[in-house]
Order: sequence, then C-alpha cells, then structure tokens
Amino acid sequence: MQQAAELIREAARITVTTHAKPDGDAFGAVVAMATGLRSLGKQVDAWIVPPMPGNLEVLEGAADLLRYEPGVDVPETDLLIILDTGASTQLEPLFPVLASRLDRALIVDHHLSGDVSARWRLIDHEAAACCEQVVQLLGSLGIGLEDEVIRQSLFIGIATDTGWFRFSNTRPFTHEIAAALLHAGVDHADLYGSLYQNDRREKLRLMARALASLKLLAGDTVAVMVLREEDFVASGAGVSDLEQLVDLPQVVGSIRTVVLVSRPPEAGHGPEPVRLSFRSKPGPDALNVADLARRFGGGGHARAAGAKVDGELDDVVSRVISALAG
Repeated sequence: MQQAAELIREAARITVTTHAKPDGDAFGAVVAMATGLRSLGKQVDAWIVPPMPGNLEVLEGAADLLRYEPGVDVPETDLLIILDTGASTQLEPLFPVLASRLDRALIVDHHLSGDVSARWRLIDHEAAACCEQVVQLLGSLGIGLEDEVIRQSLFIGIATDTGWFRFSNTRPFTHEIAAALLHAGVDHADLYGSLYQNDRREKLRLMARALASLKLLAGDTVAVMVLREEDFVASGAGVSDLEQLVDLPQVVGSIRTVVLVSRPPEAGHGPEPVRLSFRSKPGPDALNVADLARRFGGGGHARAAGAKVDGELDDVVSRVISALAG
C-alpha cells in the first residue's frame, strides 16, 4: 500500500480506468480515486468504457468521467491505475491503448484472476470490494472522507458489491468502513433509492422476458435464463438494464446456482459477444462460479463471476449447461 502511495506521489499526470460496462464498485473506485488525486493537485484523466447503468449516470462524479470509444485519443500519462480488474478482456476495446503503458501501470483489484502484466499489482482477494482498497490507498495519501463525492462513491462501491451487505464476501472490516462513511455524512437510504428504485420501465420488460426464459436443471438447484437480441429489441432495453437480473431466481430456496446468458444487439462495431453472468449461494456444497467463468475466459469471485464469449448463442448455452453438469 505504501509503495502504491509513493508511486502516486511521484506522478504528475495519472490515468485512472476500470473494466468495461462499469458496475457500482468500478464506478465508485474510479470516481473516488480521481476526485482524491485531484485534491492533491494531480492532473487526472478518468476513463470508462460505456455503457454504464443509468442509475449510476445520475450520481455525482459521473459527469466528470471520460467515455472511451475506438479511435478516441487517450493522452500519455506518468502513471496508469487500473481498478477492479486485471483481465485484458474486461478492458476491451481500451486495452490495446493501455498495453503500451503497462510499464507504468498499477493494478488495484480484489480478484485473483487476471492476465494484464502491469508493473505493479496491489491485490487483496479478501476485500469485499475494490472500494475497500481505495479507502485504504487514499488514507495512505492523507485523503480523508470530508469530500462528499469521495465518500458517496466509496459507499456505492462497497454496498453494491456486497449486495447491500448481504453477500458472503462482507467482512467486519467492510462494516467498519461503511460505519465511517455513514458517520462522515453518507445518506444510505437516499443512495439506495437512487440505485435500486429508479430504473426505466424497459428494464421491467426485459426482466419479464428473462424470467419467462427460465429453465430449472439438476433437481431445481440450477436456474438458466437466456436473453436474445430480439428480447432487447422488443423490450427497448439495453446492456445497462442487465444489472441485477441474474440475482432474481435466487429468491427460490432450492436454487443454488444461476446463469444468465445474453446477447445484446450489435452496437455498430460488429456482433456483440455472448455475455455470461454466474451467481451461487454460499454453503457446504456451493459451486465456485469463478472457476466456471474461467472455463469461458472470464473470472470473478466464488459467488459472483462473468465472462464474454464469441460464438452462436445457442452453442454457448449448450456449453454452459454441459459445464454445469460436469
């Protein structure tokens, strides 16, 4: 942690980024880090690869994020900080730009998997969220929780990556950080309303289609949902509306593992890959879905993971079902 802080102190211009289609933890980590480093007088370029969920777009700090599209110029930097991922596939289509700068790159991540050969790596697989690491790194730089954008962003990252403190990755230190953020002035009820009670009606239509596709396997212990291009078109929904859909079947007691397989419509740069989202409930016979995701070139955590796969959707569905059976 101290070495990472020293790298930041020595850099004048810093690029901060995270995985494509950022979730709450990725968003919170980038916004908090960028805001904190600017308070030290650093020139910071904070990049994301859209789309980003609409409920995050309306939060403070979102307007300051730079949106990368192929062909957009990314200025040179003294230090590149990659947050919440170490996987090159999750950084596409930005990764080819970043690849030439890995000699001055620092990865801050709580996932064990990753193939990005950054010069420095700050990995804590016990952290419930990358934002836990960012709290500590900012603290090492003498940056506290006085700034509203910083503390709100950090709380969003920690709360969303722990399922609002329900998931098994939540540890005592997670609650200690959350308590400090609440003492500093975070309004958790207002944030919850903004994040989870502010979706578009198109998401509800996509949710209905996902549930209509649901198939139960292995004695009703495994649920598989499939969303096709026509489901997105008919519902008017987009990629950002996929957030939290994979969690829906877990309300059924017998279901231990859930997979959501989706292929959104083409976005103007060729066919979209098939997206895989995996979830599993904790317990003595829990499936490590990170291991399952790695079989498809992805990664993540034991209880939540994902991957992107090229190929025909039905072929991918068959491969997933075979992998679950094996």
